[in-house]
Amino acid sequence: MLHINLWFAFVIALIACSGVAAAGTDPKCLQHLGGGFSDTECYQGLSNDLVSNNKRLYNKIQATIPAGNSHAKLLADYMTAQDELVKYCDIQRNAGAKWQMEHDGSMFPAIYAQCVYELRKRQYQFLKNTLEMANWN
Repeated sequence: MLHINLWFAFVIALIACSGVAAAGTDPKCLQHLGGGFSDTECYQGLSNDLVSNNKRLYNKIQATIPAGNSHAKLLADYMTAQDELVKYCDIQRNAGAKWQMEHDGSMFPAIYAQCVYELRKRQYQFLKNTLEMANWN
């Protein structure tokens, strides 16, 4: 019975923490990495923040592209490709799980979350640089 109560407490804490992460994650969490669930929360929260920021940058860039210009579709394709890249983060996680693909998701979640964060961070930098070039005169 104690095991079940601890499990429910963990699930409730997880739900509460995910709500906090969605509101904005303090990047200082990267200074306190040490393994475990808090690393996963840090990377996931920062990734979620980057997804929002990337969408805003995308919209700003799209607004600079003239109607009918092929770069609008190219930029949209880039965003889709970035979303699709996330699936490859399974490779790193599953390597740590001795290449097992079927597990409960608790195997090396920080490795997966860090991979997603790094992808989103590179996407942010690309979009930021693109917007700067679009506004450069």
